[in-house]
Amino acid sequence: MRLATAQDSGQHATKLGRSIYSGWVAAVLRESIIDGSLQAGTPLVEARVADELAVSRGPVRSALHVLEGEGLVRTLPNGRTSVVGFGAEDLDDLFRVRFELESTAIRWGAERAAPIASLTDALDAFEVEGATTPRLVELDIAFHRALVERSGSRFLVEAWKAVAPVIQTVIAIGNRRLAAVDPATHFRRIVASHEPLIEAIGAGRAEEAVAMLSNQFELTASMFGDAQGEDR
Repeated sequence: MRLATAQDSGQHATKLGRSIYSGWVAAVLRESIIDGSLQAGTPLVEARVADELAVSRGPVRSALHVLEGEGLVRTLPNGRTSVVGFGAEDLDDLFRVRFELESTAIRWGAERAAPIASLTDALDAFEVEGATTPRLVELDIAFHRALVERSGSRFLVEAWKAVAPVIQTVIAIGNRRLAAVDPATHFRRIVASHEPLIEAIGAGRAEEAVAMLSNQFELTASMFGDAQGEDR
């Protein structure tokens, strides 16, 4: 067994710092692509992005790799990276995929009579937050992750996690912009859309819950569309 050295600790700290910066760079670029600030075809040059965000090229390279996995950027035959873009068709595609994953999770969770404690705990966290905040988006994502985990399927969870960062960014954009207009109403609407969903799931009424999920996703997608319209 080899004991860790000071050099090892330094290398670990460097990798950790790079990972943190990479996540931040990915988040910045992801939102810029989804809100339309970076349009389809825009080249993403590592050195230029690194300079603009005041980071080294390593985190940028890692972030671009993550975004390519999410379908938001592509590597061209010449090795350069460009933005794929995110439009109305992409939004529809994203939420159709999300619906298939989460509706399947509801049905599979019902088949195995999985407990709903994780869902009620997540809703309680909404109530504790008590207002439309950036953290409310994280709590919303945590609720839906718990819903998917009820399925008992490791691979369904992994498939959902693959699109979760894009979903979270879409929700965050809509949440932030519309909350500025009427935060109290917006918060109550979010809570009200989750309470009956939990009730139906807890009662084993899977198809009723799936229908509610469809309505919830339509509302979320429309919120994002409304928020985009306000920017134009």
